[in-house]
Amino acid sequence: MISRLQPSDRDVVWEPSAGDGHLIDAVLRVAPAAYIHASELRSDAAQQLSAKYLDRSRVSVRCEDALAVPTQEEMGLFAASQIKPPTRIIANPPYGAWQTPERRATLKQRFPRLYVRETYSTILYHSLRRLVHGGRLVFLIPDTFLWLHRHEFLRRELFGEYTVEELALFPSKFFPGVNFSYSGMCVLTVVRRLPGHLATTRIISEIKDVSVLGALAHCMPADGYVVRRELQVALVANEVAGLVEASQNRSAITTLGDLAEVRTGFYSGNDRRWIRRAGPAVRRSAAYADVDPAAIFLGQQPPALAGINGSRHFIPIIRGGAASFVKPDDWYVDWSTSAVAEYTRAGPNPARFQNSRFYFREGIAVPMVASSRVTACLMRRRLFDQGIVGVFPKDDSYLLFLLGFLNTEIVTRMLRAINGTANNSANYVKRIPIALPNASQLRRANDLVTLAMGNAEGANDGNHPVRGEIEALYRHILVSSGMDVSPFLLLTGTQQGLAADRPSAGS
Repeated sequence: MISRLQPSDRDVVWEPSAGDGHLIDAVLRVAPAAYIHASELRSDAAQQLSAKYLDRSRVSVRCEDALAVPTQEEMGLFAASQIKPPTRIIANPPYGAWQTPERRATLKQRFPRLYVRETYSTILYHSLRRLVHGGRLVFLIPDTFLWLHRHEFLRRELFGEYTVEELALFPSKFFPGVNFSYSGMCVLTVVRRLPGHLATTRIISEIKDVSVLGALAHCMPADGYVVRRELQVALVANEVAGLVEASQNRSAITTLGDLAEVRTGFYSGNDRRWIRRAGPAVRRSAAYADVDPAAIFLGQQPPALAGINGSRHFIPIIRGGAASFVKPDDWYVDWSTSAVAEYTRAGPNPARFQNSRFYFREGIAVPMVASSRVTACLMRRRLFDQGIVGVFPKDDSYLLFLLGFLNTEIVTRMLRAINGTANNSANYVKRIPIALPNASQLRRANDLVTLAMGNAEGANDGNHPVRGEIEALYRHILVSSGMDVSPFLLLTGTQQGLAADRPSAGS
């Protein structure tokens, strides 16, 4: 981080999350005469820092909220404070610390387009605005800002208004006792100037050993990493997620996409024309006609993709709507040869016959539009529409295991961390981290899920005993695998957050 910061004795260095002062010590070893402004929110830590740097007249320690330190635009209002604008900023800010609703409301007024619930991204955005033109910023943060939907505004500002020199991506397990299964780590190097038309960002990924970071600090060639240069114009277009997905930094983390094909389904092009309801009791079905029981397909084998010849040509289709474990046949779609010909005809066509090789396969249906919690039910070889994300295990022995997993509360929290919107798209669902069970855990999961399926109405109640057993089993599987699930166990407003998630800068 110091090698990327390039501090000199002439610089004004700001450390907005000073902590124990490890980064300050590192700056002083290179630039002992630099002026350093250290902000620390905790009064006890600020007192210890003041004592530590008592004989350093050019190190100013302040017990303050870093977000309250004025930006360049606000400096004129604080002329009396003698706060010097920084030419260098370096930080290892806290990650995921909980913020009160009142503070979130205040921050949202200041930063209306920023995701203010995450502390590190808010501090990063504020720090960028404090930096003088031509100044340098180096942050150690989780890589989630590169791919989570909720950080899109931050990405566009970062890559559109600043020159991002380098992203060094590496596993969190490089820090002793730390392993964020939901993200890797990133050393971000930024210069405050507009990126040129052909400006590129150096992306260092697939770092296989911590010693590589030491070699990179001296700009030495080293085995065990991959360097790419990407045009910042592409990064502005929100392509960063793909770059991180392509990285193998999180290769030790198994995701749902590793265990299953995750696909979206069919769209008729005109549902009111082609789809029928099972009866008037089906929710949100007032605009649809009832299916004729004599027209329902009764074949023991799935119908042909080309359609059905004969009068019984309506087949069950799974549409959106929350349902845990099992779902009744509420909807039917016309699968006659003439209807399928219409769905697949060439030319302009609103119908989508997409991912057809997964039609009528056994899998798991997850509604794309989020409800209060994620739910999943068995496909039972039915067709699934575009309002469903289909999950098809690559190993059939994991079918019930994955069905149980996708009905847990912890999956809801994981998915909300990946994407805070109301859209559970396939690209988000396949990123959910997961741990494989051992043989006894797999048998127990299958038994519990089978029990839940046999009492689906009760199992839809989150307070049902079998749901509690399922939650406990999957949590045990995740924790025993070494996965850090604590970020997903926080209950909003009831716990203090995860400032301890920040790995020590002295590591």
